Amino acid sequence: MGGNSTPPTTVQRTTTNTEPPAFQKPYIERGYQEAEQLFNTPRTFYEGSTVVPFSNQTTAGMNLMENRAMAGSPLVTAAQNLTADTMAGNYLNPDSNPYLSNAMDAATRPMREAFTQDTMPAIDAAFSRAGRYGSGLQGNMQARASEDYLQALGDVGNRFAYSNYGDERGRQIAASTAAPAMAELDYSDPARLLGLGASYEDMAARQLQEDVDRQRFGEEEARIRLSEYMPLISGGSFNTKTADQPVYQGDDTARYLGYGAAGTSIANNLFGSSGGLGGGGTSAASGLKSFFNL
Repeated sequence: MGGNSTPPTTVQRTTTNTEPPAFQKPYIERGYQEAEQLFNTPRTFYEGSTVVPFSNQTTAGMNLMENRAMAGSPLVTAAQNLTADTMAGNYLNPDSNPYLSNAMDAATRPMREAFTQDTMPAIDAAFSRAGRYGSGLQGNMQARASEDYLQALGDVGNRFAYSNYGDERGRQIAASTAAPAMAELDYSDPARLLGLGASYEDMAARQLQEDVDRQRFGEEEARIRLSEYMPLISGGSFNTKTADQPVYQGDDTARYLGYGAAGTSIANNLFGSSGGLGGGGTSAASGLKSFFNL
């Protein structure tokens, strides 16, 4: 028999089971039972509030701060008024300084005493001894002494006024520098109120978030349980695998074809294609092929 037809084939199916050891099976089964029990047991959100409330001390302190901020500060008002008056030059007038006149009086007291107790009596005594008391010359000398006295008093007063003016101008400049800070004080009490309001809003936000979390928990609790349950029951590598493998079913012709091919190869190797040993290689190969009907 000859020919090059493909030999028929069959399929061999192999099944492989992978299972846990016998001693491990009870624990796995128990784990599945526990997972089922957990899945069938709904969880509940904490019944109480999860927001820490304000303490009594905090509430009392916040109330005091709110009342104080609403009322304002008389000290701030006074400081702002003083700054405004100083910048306006209300204290440049010497009369606005109650101590300026006392200081000038102390500075001119020796001059007054010297004029009234020494200068004028000396003029009167000199003209009296000369027999010319009450004369026009005496009057001229007294007028000149009075003029010098008044001019000296004026010089002292001017020096004090100049010094007072210079000091007050320095205070004006300092007040203008402090003016922005004084203006900023207007926002101090409202800022306190804003801070208190933020604290109350934060508490309200946390309470609202608690309500939102409680609602979301109720909506998602079953889904969470399911997402935890599924990995517990689907884990592990225990399974069954099936593999199909073709098996060639050879007949006599196929076997002979195989033998013939092998024999031809052996003959060619032994005798060669052109004669080999004594030129009989070709006839030997032909004989083998004839034997196998090739």
